[in-house]
Amino acid sequence: MFSRRRVRQAGLWAMVILGAWLAANGGERKPDVHYVPTPQEVVDAMLQTAGVGRDDIVYDLGCGDGRLVITAIEKFGAKKGVGIDIDPERIRDSSANARKANLTDRATFLEQDLYETEFSEATVVTLYLLPKLNVRLRPMLFRQLRPGDRIVSHAFDMEEWEADKTIQVPGEDQQERTVYYWVLPGGAAGAWKWTLPGAKGEQCQLRLRQRFQAVSGTVKIDGQEQPIADAKLAGDRLTFAIVREAGKDKAKMLFSGRIIGNTLVGTVETEGGPAAGKHEWTATRDRVNLVGTWGWKMGEQPATLRIERRDGRLYGALSTAEKAQVRLAHFYAWGNGIYFIHEGGTRQTFEGIVEGEGIAGTVTPAGGEAKEWAAQRTKK
Repeated sequence: MFSRRRVRQAGLWAMVILGAWLAANGGERKPDVHYVPTPQEVVDAMLQTAGVGRDDIVYDLGCGDGRLVITAIEKFGAKKGVGIDIDPERIRDSSANARKANLTDRATFLEQDLYETEFSEATVVTLYLLPKLNVRLRPMLFRQLRPGDRIVSHAFDMEEWEADKTIQVPGEDQQERTVYYWVLPGGAAGAWKWTLPGAKGEQCQLRLRQRFQAVSGTVKIDGQEQPIADAKLAGDRLTFAIVREAGKDKAKMLFSGRIIGNTLVGTVETEGGPAAGKHEWTATRDRVNLVGTWGWKMGEQPATLRIERRDGRLYGALSTAEKAQVRLAHFYAWGNGIYFIHEGGTRQTFEGIVEGEGIAGTVTPAGGEAKEWAAQRTKK
């Protein structure tokens, strides 16, 4: 039996050891960003740019004093607002401000690490972080949000993911501040097939490549291939155009459709030529299984990409001759397309379309030109 005195002494020593460990390891997680409040005119501009309304759930990641969440509900009528901050003082301030505004039934503030936060119910996410923190958050936005959800950032962009809109907001201090706006794109990449309306029933195939919301590709009609023009992806809405020439006739075809799983449903409008008019349009894409192990040669050495699905979300890990399997911080899957960044000795960006048991695409080294890249499935 231990005496109570010895138990107390053991407890004191445990506290001393724990305190020393916390001191050596930095104690509690510190905020990544020094708190600087967003001016109210910028808050208003961010929410107006995102078109916040009564059906929206707004998450502010790094909420400060809660003004953005409170304004979203009070002025723009948002259904619900949630503020996330790792600083307990900020959460106390935010909660107190919500009580003053009588909004505690619709405004919630949580003391959390935003990189460990589940925000999948959000329709709008607002940010005032730093560039590297925005980029770190980027894959989480794609995994948790849905096509058409909106993201707004005060002052800082998302590097390769270019903003859909950028606005300058004049301030009361005579300084302009920048607001960046994105609409989360759907998954358009892959090979789409359909039959053109009309007596000929021409067979068409559209091969789309995707990098965030930027899409490009070619369309093949009865064996003749040509690039598409004016391609745009906004949420789950895809539009593009092609120009067809037959003798003296020239016709411009405008395609517009909504991506629903592996189906594109919309219209095709033909301007000029004998088939002028507007018709319904449906295209389909083969369903492919991205999950598995894919292999190729990186230089003379083998490399493998392992794609896994966890909690309904896709993650990628890369193995090379120099390194065992390392989780890819930036791995994205868009429809039948993948995009990932390898931060090895030289930063390399891979993108490709999965068809059957292979991937065909490009690899681009930092500051270099894109080269063809292909991988084959080695294990499901």
